[in-house]
Amino acid sequence: MATASTYPITVALPEEREVNRWWGLLWFGMMVRAILAIPHMIVLMVLGLLMGLGLYIVWIPILINGKVPALWCKIVKEIIARETRVSAYVLLFPGAYPALGWGEAGPVAVAIDEGDRSINRWWGIPLLGLLARLIVVIPQLIVLFVLEIVLYLVVLVLWIPILINGRYPELAMKLVGMFLKYNARVSGYASLLPVPYPPIGELG
Repeated sequence: MATASTYPITVALPEEREVNRWWGLLWFGMMVRAILAIPHMIVLMVLGLLMGLGLYIVWIPILINGKVPALWCKIVKEIIARETRVSAYVLLFPGAYPALGWGEAGPVAVAIDEGDRSINRWWGIPLLGLLARLIVVIPQLIVLFVLEIVLYLVVLVLWIPILINGRYPELAMKLVGMFLKYNARVSGYASLLPVPYPPIGELG
């Protein structure tokens, strides 16, 4: 099993901490950022539809060749990367507005290495393969649920230090970063990317 330090899905957080104080105006700044992120939400909806349609055929090359199709990997990688960048933006992370283009980098850098796209053929059994992956990530979903509770508590007070100091708190950056990294890894595995089972509880 890969460790957190060698896991093929990584999320690099920005080093800068400076944030315009206006974004910390109670929860107004977060609400404005959520509205500005609507174009990204539309793109994610379209990609989600493509992914949903792809579920009907992605199992065929997996079952026959033991390989995840390159197009499937590209779509899933784009969904995970864009979702991570947009989530960080809405949560008032420092940095510019995430680029709308496909595969664009941003203040939060997401890297996914699918290797040679090899995967066990058993995951390609129609419906059962995907269902099995969803079942085995249940412990990961429990960890994510706990992190979401922590994230909710952070969001309740996040605006205060931003409004006062114009800086993103380091502790908040680490906590939100943990959630983004863990969520990206679990999402990638559950979406049939050819990556190892995420190291449970390893949030680094």
